[in-house]
Amino acid sequence: MSAVPDSIGESPLVLVNGEGQYSLWASHLAVPPGWRVAHSESSHQDCVAFIEQTWTDIRPRSLVSAAGGTDPADTASGVHTLFAQQAARTPEAAALVWRDQEISYREVNERSGKLARLLADRGIGHGDFVALCAERSPLAIISLLGILKAGAAYVPLDPEYPVERLRYVLADTGARLLLTQQTLGHLFGDHEGEILWLDREETHIDGLPIAPDAGATAGGAAYVIHTSGSTGKPKGVLVTHRSLAHHASSVNRIFGLAPGDRVLQCRSLSFDAAAEEIFPPLLHGATLVLGEDPLRQTFRALTQQVIDTKTTFLSIPTAFWHSWVLEEDCLAQLASQSSLRVVIVAGEKAERRALDTWNRCVGAGIRWCNVYGPTEGTITSTLFEPGSDWDGGDASSVPIGHPIENVQAHVLDDTMRPVAAGTVGELYIGGDGVAVGYLNKPAMTAEKFLADPFSGIPGQRLYRTGDLVRSAADGRLEFVGRRDHQIKLRGYRIELGEVELAVSDHPDIRGCVALVDETDPEDKRLVCHVVTRDGASVPGGELMAHVRRHLPWYMVPSAVHVIDAFPMTPNGKIDRTALAALRPGAAPESGHIAPRTSVEAALAAVWEEVLDQRDISVDADFFQVGGHSLLAATLISRMRSKLGVSVPARVLFASPTIEGLAAAVVQLKSEAVTHAQ
Repeated sequence: MSAVPDSIGESPLVLVNGEGQYSLWASHLAVPPGWRVAHSESSHQDCVAFIEQTWTDIRPRSLVSAAGGTDPADTASGVHTLFAQQAARTPEAAALVWRDQEISYREVNERSGKLARLLADRGIGHGDFVALCAERSPLAIISLLGILKAGAAYVPLDPEYPVERLRYVLADTGARLLLTQQTLGHLFGDHEGEILWLDREETHIDGLPIAPDAGATAGGAAYVIHTSGSTGKPKGVLVTHRSLAHHASSVNRIFGLAPGDRVLQCRSLSFDAAAEEIFPPLLHGATLVLGEDPLRQTFRALTQQVIDTKTTFLSIPTAFWHSWVLEEDCLAQLASQSSLRVVIVAGEKAERRALDTWNRCVGAGIRWCNVYGPTEGTITSTLFEPGSDWDGGDASSVPIGHPIENVQAHVLDDTMRPVAAGTVGELYIGGDGVAVGYLNKPAMTAEKFLADPFSGIPGQRLYRTGDLVRSAADGRLEFVGRRDHQIKLRGYRIELGEVELAVSDHPDIRGCVALVDETDPEDKRLVCHVVTRDGASVPGGELMAHVRRHLPWYMVPSAVHVIDAFPMTPNGKIDRTALAALRPGAAPESGHIAPRTSVEAALAAVWEEVLDQRDISVDADFFQVGGHSLLAATLISRMRSKLGVSVPARVLFASPTIEGLAAAVVQLKSEAVTHAQ
């Protein structure tokens, strides 16, 4: 079964619940409790037009009304309030560890409260979105809490993302204010909105009184995180305090984070997995460990970091873990020298053979869990902990398990009816984790967030994941694949449509098809096939530079192949299977350029070591000659060791050539000398 037919098909209706939320619905299905028909006897296009004209704000009515005050019936505490309560219980315990510095719960609570005062003085309050772009440090965590304490929702901006994408997110959210640092000012040179420079205002903020808790309704927005979009543009997922607080509580009942635990913060704030690293520990008295990006260094360096920081809880992408388990000496160190008690992996299928290696080298001393969850389901929806006695039979991958507390998982057919155990169906998620929807995208929200016919609570919704799964007799879920063109590559969610649009935006490109090259199952790569306009010749470097201006680094294709025409199926659609079978010849190489300076020579030696290649031209693109995100981490670590300078990852992804990095190294060393003087 390769795909599930569209269940909202021939004769759609538009339903509405008591919160004013809409759902597309099939006319042959019964209307669930708490919903009524708002529009009928129309085509799909007419339903979409009705929704877009009528539903101008996707937020539920209780959330919209919350802008003027707290609904007495909506009393759940916001996560910032829960953090303040924990700070009152353990004021002098370490909330954050940064390099050699410990920052107490009391200090984090007070500093975030003072920032909230400044935000309130700037007019920030309930219903507002505040963008945050900061380097990995205590300032980022304190700012995040300060935004929530002011009553606003945070919008994370990754400083490694291209300027075009940052600009889009700011415009899409209409952020009232941008919090950032002067070192990142070059990213926002043309930003016309209000900017608060956190480092410049630090002394002023320290002198402010602590703001009173602005409060939050359970339905109030906590954050907006943008994910890859099938229409070619990122889509902002709006998540409430209710969902975030329920998530923190539910996962903590599984993992038992408490005072004495240390959680190594690995993810960028722009990914919702970062919220799982931040809130469960900080709401339960544990310590969040900040430092050099754990996922941007060698596996041996990460192993040592885990040992040195006494980390007890670690969450990492599945693809990263797959590579880590190949370093069996690292696993032996974790088992014998680290304080780890829990490791969770997430992002894509976990391989059974990798788990076998882990169990053999690590044993039962460290709990290992495979978790699954889309951003629209608030981080984690299901979890599987195999244990030492799990018998996976002949399964090649590890199950994604059962729903966590307060989450429901339904495996349905194309008529939205449950399928029998062992039968492939589409996964729908219900319960407290369901997000509000996609910001500024009412029709897409109505298509993906549907009326819930299974809940006992009227007016509830299901999120349609697009993931194909099958369930065992005991309800345990196994991930099978996707029903659309969304992929997971090295732990990152990518909509191929967004990649295709970015490439096609080049004026000389007539069409683009993106797909995953699985020639080497151990090294899957994102590639694009393009057809140019009027046979135009487009230099590869120019096209890749164009793509990097629009897409974050993890979505940049490893190769772009120019072909004469796309293969077509008999019904006139692009034949992706035939396209995947093509083996385009290698593009003619430009003249080899040898290193011209000592810095380029040193970098060339590092590249040759990391890529296991020789005679790499100084103008060769790292990601076009075999590099990828995991090797990038090794490259950055080796450059730091061999050249004595730390090159930010965003520099590598912006200028992935030896000559580009050499210029960056020279500049960084010059700045270091100037600063020392």
